[in-house]
Amino acid sequence: MSLRPTCRYFSVLLFVGLFTSGIEGQTTTSGALAGVVTDQSNAVIPEASVEIRDNGKGTTQSRKTDGEGLYQFSFLAPGRYTLTVTHTGFREAKRSVSVLLGPAVSVNVTLQIAKTGSEITVTHDAPLIHAENGDVSATVNQQQILDLPNPGNDLAYIAQVAPGVVMNTDGGAGSFSALGLPGTSNLFTLNGMNDNDMSVNLNQSGPLGLMLGQNEIQEATVVNNGYSAQFGTLAGANVNYVTKSGSNEFHGNAEYFWNGRVLNANDWVNNAFRNPRPFSIANQWAASFGGPARKERLFFFLNTEGLRLTLPLIFPVVVPSAQFEKATKDNIDLKFGSNSASHSFYKQIFDLYDAAKGTHPVQAGNFFDDIGCDDSFSLGTGVPCAVNFVTNSSQPTSESLISARMDWNTRVQDRVFLLVQYDHGISHAVIDPISPLFNIDSDQPWWQGQVVQTHTFGASAANQLEVAGWWRSAIFKPQNLAQTQSAFPTRLGWCDGGSCSFNNLGISLGSPVGTNTTQWQISDDLVGIRGNHKLGTGLNLLRADRTIYAYGGNSAGDLIPLSLDAFYQGGFDANTPQPDFTVLNQSFAAPRSQRVAFYNLGLYAQDEWRVRPNLAFTLALRAEHQSNPVCDDRCFARLSGPFESVTHDPNQPYNQAILIDQRRAFAELNGILWAPRISFAWQPFGLARDSVLRGGVGVFYDSLPGILADFVSHPPR
Repeated sequence: MSLRPTCRYFSVLLFVGLFTSGIEGQTTTSGALAGVVTDQSNAVIPEASVEIRDNGKGTTQSRKTDGEGLYQFSFLAPGRYTLTVTHTGFREAKRSVSVLLGPAVSVNVTLQIAKTGSEITVTHDAPLIHAENGDVSATVNQQQILDLPNPGNDLAYIAQVAPGVVMNTDGGAGSFSALGLPGTSNLFTLNGMNDNDMSVNLNQSGPLGLMLGQNEIQEATVVNNGYSAQFGTLAGANVNYVTKSGSNEFHGNAEYFWNGRVLNANDWVNNAFRNPRPFSIANQWAASFGGPARKERLFFFLNTEGLRLTLPLIFPVVVPSAQFEKATKDNIDLKFGSNSASHSFYKQIFDLYDAAKGTHPVQAGNFFDDIGCDDSFSLGTGVPCAVNFVTNSSQPTSESLISARMDWNTRVQDRVFLLVQYDHGISHAVIDPISPLFNIDSDQPWWQGQVVQTHTFGASAANQLEVAGWWRSAIFKPQNLAQTQSAFPTRLGWCDGGSCSFNNLGISLGSPVGTNTTQWQISDDLVGIRGNHKLGTGLNLLRADRTIYAYGGNSAGDLIPLSLDAFYQGGFDANTPQPDFTVLNQSFAAPRSQRVAFYNLGLYAQDEWRVRPNLAFTLALRAEHQSNPVCDDRCFARLSGPFESVTHDPNQPYNQAILIDQRRAFAELNGILWAPRISFAWQPFGLARDSVLRGGVGVFYDSLPGILADFVSHPPR
C-alpha cells in the first residue's frame, strides 16, 4: 500500500495586464531587480555600469550589463533603493526604486546621448513590471497594510486582498481559499521561515486564533501560481511576509486602540431576557523602534504588540426544577439509602445546578416547552422538570508579541540578520455556564528564531542560507484540576448523545491535553548568471517533533443518561431497561503522552532563460520526500493489509486484522514526488510597454498533515 499527498494537479494560466509597484512576482525570503538598458533607438547597451544603493542602510552593489544589455541583482532586502546607470557617451540616469519581496521585477532604463556635465535624476519611483517568469502574485506594501481595516491585526487576513482569494465561509479548515484550493493547501512564511504547523497544514496562530505581527511587517505577498521551483510543500497560495529592519535613521511608531461597554449597545437576547448590559473591554496596542547600532554596518529593530480582551458570551441554560430535584432525591434515598454513595453523588449534581441559577430570573420548562420533561418521565400535569434562563459569562484573555531583529553588513559581499520573537497568551477553550470550575484554559508560549545569511560571489552569483525554528506549547486544562475533580469527578453528558434534558455538567478531562511542538528548518538557495541564463538550485529540510498529550481526554469518564427516567432511577429503569439506561464512555490509556516525529525534504533546480530581451522561459524541476511519521515507543497501529483484502469477520480477534506496536504510522509512502514545471513571461509590445503575457504548467503536491498519524495511535490491548 502507498499513500500520496492529498493533491496533485496541472494548472495553466495566462495573464495580461499593466503592473505597478502594488502587484509583483515574489519568493519567500528577499527581493531582486533586473532590467534592460537601451538607448533612444531601443538598441541594447552592453557594458553599462549599474549601481544600486540601499537608501536606508547605505550599502551599494554594482553590475555590468551583458551583451543583451541585461543587468540583475539577486537577494536584495526589500526596501527603497537608488538605481544609477552610466556609460561612456551617455548621460547618467538615476531611478528611485522600491524593491519588493520576490524574484526579479524589471526596471528598464533608456539612456540619452551625453551633453557636457549632464545628468538625469528621476526622483519618483520607477514603474516596476514583472517580466522575468510566469509566477502570478500580489504584493501588499507597508502603507497598504496600515490602511487595511483589520481588527486584531491578524496577519492571515492580509492575504484576502489578493486576486483569487476568498474568505473561508463553508466551515472548512483555514481562513481562506486561493483559486478554489482548500485552506489546508496554503503555505505561510516569515522571512522564508515556514510558519505553518506541519501537523495540520495551517498557519500558526496564538491563543486568540490570530497571527500577530502586523506592526513588524514591511511587506506581504501572495503567490497564487508559483511555477518557480522554490515553491513547494503545499500546492496552494504561498503567503510570504518580510519584517522591518533598522536603518541609518532612528524610526518607530506607537498605536493604541480601545473599545468598551460604554460604546456598545446591549445584545437583543439580553434585552429579551431582562439581563443588563454585561461588562466588556478590548485593549489593543503596538509599538516599534529601530535604528543604527553602527551606521551602515549594524542595525536593530524592536517591536511589541498585543491584545487584552474581556468579551461576554451569551449562554442559554437549562437546569433541573425544584420539583424534579426533590422527587429524584427522594427516589434515590428510597432505593439506595440516605447514606449511600448515590445520595452523595446526586447531591453534588443538584448543588452545582442550584448554584448556577443564582439570582437569575428563571422560567419554567426549557426553551421549547413549558414543562421540560421527556416522553419517559412526568411529575404530573403542569409540573415542570426543568427551568431555564439566559446568562452572560466571560473570562479575560490576552496575547502579546515581542520581537527583536538585528541586521549586520559584515562585508560588502556578506550580510546577516537575526530575528527572535516571543508570543504568549492565555485563552479559554471552554467557558462553562454552570461553574467556572469547569472552564478549560490554555497558557500558550511560542518562541521563534531565525538566522539568514546572504553572500555574493562577485557580480554573477549569490547564495542565501537560512536556519530557523520555533517551539510552541498548547496545553489545555482547568486552572485547578484537583479542585475541579473534587467538585464533580466526572462528566454528566446530557447532550453528548443522550436526552439533552439539561446542560452538561463537569468535564471528562482526567489529565491535561494538548501538544508541545518543536519545528525547525534549514534552507539554502544558490543563484548564478551565465550568459542569458539565470540558474538556481536549492534545498529545504523541515522537521517537526510533537509530544501529544491527548490520551487523558476522557479518562474521567462521560455519563450519558439516555432519558430522564434513567437518571431518576439512578442509572436505569429495571421495568424499561432498553430505552431507559445510562452509557459510560471512559478511556484507560496507560501512557498520557507520546512523541511523534516526521520531516519534509525538498530539492530543486531551475533555469530562467532570457531568450530575447522581451521573452523569458523558466524550466524547473522540484523533488520532494516526506518521511513516514515515527513513534519510538511503537504507539502506532494499522490494518494488516489493504482494507479490501482484510477479513471482515466480526468474530475474529481484532489483532488478526490490526497490527499493533508499530514504529511507523503507514506501511509505505511514495519515496520521491517529482514536480516538473515550465513557465514564460513575454512583453509582446516590446520593452517600452508595460504589458506582460505570462503562463505556465506544472505539477504541485500537498504534504500529508502530521495529524493523520494521530488517528492510528493507541489501539486497545
